[in-house]
Amino acid sequence: MMVALKDTFKNIKDSRKVTNQEMADALGISKQNFSNKIQRNTFSPDELVKIAELLDMEIAFIDKKATVNDGEKFVIM
Repeated sequence: MMVALKDTFKNIKDSRKVTNQEMADALGISKQNFSNKIQRNTFSPDELVKIAELLDMEIAFIDKKATVNDGEKFVIM
């Protein structure tokens, strides 16, 4: 099952206690622009890298057939 990017961001933000404003600031954009990007799933690869850095995370590509069992890890596909 693939989780929508906006749901992934919500889960990460909640667990890491990071706000939309903090994420927008990391990208140098407004909070509204960040919210629009979440809704439309229009992040550039560079923006996703910046977000991952803010959250002290890495971006991973996973084989769709793979099973992820660790509930503490979030994966952006």
